[in-house]
Amino acid sequence: MYILVVDDDRFANTLVQFVLTKEGYEVETADNPRGALQMIQKREPDLLILDVTMPYLNGFEFSEKLRAEGYDTPLIFMTAQDTIDAKLQGFNMGADDYICKPYNHQELVARVQAVMRRIKKSNRAGAQSVRSGRIELFPAELKVVVGDGEPILLTPTEMHVLRILMSYQGQVVNREYLLSEIWNDAESNSNIVDVYIRRLRLKLEADVEKPQHIISVRGAGYKFIGK
Repeated sequence: MYILVVDDDRFANTLVQFVLTKEGYEVETADNPRGALQMIQKREPDLLILDVTMPYLNGFEFSEKLRAEGYDTPLIFMTAQDTIDAKLQGFNMGADDYICKPYNHQELVARVQAVMRRIKKSNRAGAQSVRSGRIELFPAELKVVVGDGEPILLTPTEMHVLRILMSYQGQVVNREYLLSEIWNDAESNSNIVDVYIRRLRLKLEADVEKPQHIISVRGAGYKFIGK
């Protein structure tokens, strides 16, 4: 699989490229967003590893630009900004993971492998749609349709969360299971699951404060109702 690393620190780029190439990935680097965009326009990567703190256009702004141009490339932010606000901003912008510098090389490889597994799971899902009541999810197309409404586009991670919930329609799915299946981390105390649940509710629910489809079960997890 093809990975593009974007960081204005060329030494950091070279190091990440070396580590991931040893694991069998095809890795290219760019030291500025403009060059990275040109590379993406020629060939969209399977995964983008993006530094946040860059001159002229930071990683968050670059991510927004990519989304505005229709790209939904799986994304890992890699930065020295380790505040909870920065992490939440990254996840709210659709990041699949957020790695803080300095990091252990083994941790980097493990996190990349976890995201790549999710991508492969998505590909294996193929054209098989998942229907629950009036709601139908099309995993391969990253979209969901409610009744006769227009297709609602999803990010890869949003799709995975929704697919799991819909697969267990009417049953409680706990946070630990979602963390384990999607983020490969059942022990995390982060609120990443809550972030993605809210994002899905914003797309699916008529009233986010009174959800009818993705129901919170206090102390247990979430339950999907496809009415």
